Amino acid sequence: MRRQLLGIGLEELARAAGLEPALLRRLEQGEFDPRSVHLGARAVLERMLDITL
Repeated sequence: MRRQLLGIGLEELARAAGLEPALLRRLEQGEFDPRSVHLGARAVLERMLDITL
């Protein structure tokens, strides 16, 4: 939801984080813990979404 509110596209965020869009979609749907992605991707997600994972 936050990504959409900030106007960041799924593809754009996935590319920046080095993740597959399908994986990012599953993260957003709560299918698994976002802390399980690699630290670099987590840092990008936190920075772009202005959140702490």
